[in-house]
Amino acid sequence: MPDIRTNPDVILDVKDLKMHFPIYEGLLRKIKGHVRAVDGVDLFVRKGETLGVVGESGCGKTTLGRCILRLLQPTAGQILFRSVDGEIANLTELDHKGMKKYRQEIQVIFQDPFSSLNSRMTVEEIIAEPLFVNDIGNRQSRQDRVAELLDAVGLSRRYMHRYPHEFSGGQRQRIGIARALSVHPELIICDEPVSALDVSIQAQVINLLSELQQEEGYTYIFVAHDLSVIEHISHRVAVMYLGQIVELSETDELYGNPKHPYTEALMAAIPSPDPAIKLDRSMLLSGNVPSPANPPPGCRFHTRCRYAQEKCKQSEPRLVPIADGEAHYVACHRAEELTLRPAPKQALDVAQ
Repeated sequence: MPDIRTNPDVILDVKDLKMHFPIYEGLLRKIKGHVRAVDGVDLFVRKGETLGVVGESGCGKTTLGRCILRLLQPTAGQILFRSVDGEIANLTELDHKGMKKYRQEIQVIFQDPFSSLNSRMTVEEIIAEPLFVNDIGNRQSRQDRVAELLDAVGLSRRYMHRYPHEFSGGQRQRIGIARALSVHPELIICDEPVSALDVSIQAQVINLLSELQQEEGYTYIFVAHDLSVIEHISHRVAVMYLGQIVELSETDELYGNPKHPYTEALMAAIPSPDPAIKLDRSMLLSGNVPSPANPPPGCRFHTRCRYAQEKCKQSEPRLVPIADGEAHYVACHRAEELTLRPAPKQALDVAQ
């Protein structure tokens, strides 16, 4: 994969990241094991792009985002981040005081627009809070910035002194977006920002994020479980399964030429509102996701994989590029020999 130290386009470089949560038992709370929520993740993000992260519930997507934000202290690995001044820092090595410099440059849009806004604060106070915490500007300049951001996200300046309960879910999410943008961040983690919204509102929020990126050059990591949403907004996509990245590629390449059986199964399950498009049930996954506290040996997907062979049960595949170049990475022993089905184009077109 591209190295942040030699590639100036790379803004974030995650290397072998792990987040293991201890499992306690008994009155003495002895550790009897660990939940491997994130278990050896490698990925990179280029400045100005959107990296989509997709997978089933419980695969570690949100935990990965929280580790990058340093809301969680990773168990192991590196998170290399290039700040606006060009300095590269390993965020995993920084304490709370050391992270303060980078809090301004890495922001988050939360999943739930109802619980992520303080009900006791006005819209102005919510959006201006990052400016206040980072000691940016005076009261008048902060108020001007709030008004500017409300315009940018499609809300009236007249709403500045209202409270969150006076807004719909879509409007609240726009307020959350304005708050994230207030300090001109280099990287924004979007943690399923549209999953709690109606479909029509989802489209509005996604289009807003895309327009802001085109105008201001923002960089996103967009976490979601809806593949049609990911396909619409992302430049590249990382597919997660049981705490690991199993495939990483440009969006068009991934949807048109998947190389991992898990990606193929996710593509086949994309729902379509068109009743004429039938779901191919032969491609649906069987069985349950193994416990992240006790993952299976070898390839973690082999217990549900229709193409699994003996070698898949014995050795764990590494995330490596297929063919030449650094565009398409996959962790599968049989990636070169399998011909997998692409995403159903009609379903994607109708869903959008």
